[in-house]
Amino acid sequence: MTHLSLPYITFGLAALLVGAVITFRRAELGSGRKAATTSTFAALLCFALALWEVNSNHGVRLLDPWLSWFEADALDSVPMVFFAGLTLLFLALAPKRDTGGRALAGMLLLATATEVTYAASNLTTLAIGWWLTCVPFVFSFFGSPPARRVVSIFLIGSSLALTFAIVALHATSLDDFSHIGHLSMWMMVVAVALRKGLFPLHSWVVTSFEHGPLLPTALLFNGHLGALLIARSEAVTLPGFAHQVLDWLSIAALVTALIASLRGCAEKKPRRLLAFICISQASFILVGLATANAEGITGALIHWLVVTAASSGLIAIVRILEVRVMDVMNPDNNLGLAVKAPRLATFFLICGLALIGLPGTLGYCAEDLLFHGALASHPYLGIALLVATAFNAINLIRLFGLLFLGVLPKHVIDIPDALPRERWPLVACVVFLIFGGLCPSIAIRWRADAANIIETALGHGKGHPHHP
Repeated sequence: MTHLSLPYITFGLAALLVGAVITFRRAELGSGRKAATTSTFAALLCFALALWEVNSNHGVRLLDPWLSWFEADALDSVPMVFFAGLTLLFLALAPKRDTGGRALAGMLLLATATEVTYAASNLTTLAIGWWLTCVPFVFSFFGSPPARRVVSIFLIGSSLALTFAIVALHATSLDDFSHIGHLSMWMMVVAVALRKGLFPLHSWVVTSFEHGPLLPTALLFNGHLGALLIARSEAVTLPGFAHQVLDWLSIAALVTALIASLRGCAEKKPRRLLAFICISQASFILVGLATANAEGITGALIHWLVVTAASSGLIAIVRILEVRVMDVMNPDNNLGLAVKAPRLATFFLICGLALIGLPGTLGYCAEDLLFHGALASHPYLGIALLVATAFNAINLIRLFGLLFLGVLPKHVIDIPDALPRERWPLVACVVFLIFGGLCPSIAIRWRADAANIIETALGHGKGHPHHP
């Protein structure tokens, strides 16, 4: 088995973990942001070097030379770099009130757990990372908001379902993929449904957006570990039964996209409306993966990056506005904040339009591939996705109007626009989304190898399960 030239993955995970320990110890002093940012930047550099090696070797699987539990390949190397960058973005622009206590340590611990899940070379390590993502929420690293208990229950339930699935899968004979093997596949679906918030289990995601810590919730949501588990299907050579499972999963994701887009039309609270938009758009990822053709899978993998970048920009801007204007939490009328914060309004509009696939952005490229792949697989999938996108566009314009259009409230005398430490992370999101739309071949090249691997695994899925 080929190895990385240096233990980049171990170094990256260690940097995040050391950063979490240092910021935890400095929690009482309130001086952990610099250490957290430094450790995350070091991890980002390590993962970027691992990605460079993977690309230099044409996307082959490279194990970490120190710990063979971890690997970098065509599927996980890009999300590893992307998620480290997302963590760095949130650490940089987080308002001071969101960095107090153990919050920064919790964000770094969540990042570490997510990266462990990405880099897992086997299902057991993946399950360990999955469980570790529960720790910051279960142990109140972000305080005790009303949503903590609900979020903890669903995260633990998802982890239990995944653990049961892996145990059952390992207990299944290679020559007899019987009822236990079938049950393990369905338990994986349950784990995905709980983690992704598929209908009718989406309420916990909305509750987390509305009543939980918004930036950590964005990190948890944009890990997209449910999509990762499905994409990792090549680690378990899928039996013919799994094609039926994928069909049911695509239907569940499609229903979620449609219902969330329709439900958002009745919302007036920015956090809840944003939650429904994000849930609906993120469901497209599972629909694309379930098409089982290279075009749809490539679109899903690119859309994964688009949802991560665009929704992070939207969520960060909503949180920035909440800190400055108390009416943002539950506005009675349009707030007209574009008068005082034109930069934030511009960033918000670009991220939002990219999320719903505006031509000229990477979102357009992703959704075009995804829709064509869905139409080739099942025509009704592509049509339903177009309908959900249309309603999401309406909801997004409603949200933009609610926050930035209208007459400024009389009690809002003056608020700062995007601060310097907030501008560069938001500019990074916008540049990625626009540059990716102008040069889509680069993004397609990033994900094409992974899409081909997944398509091949699904195409060979009529064999017996292979235990990693």
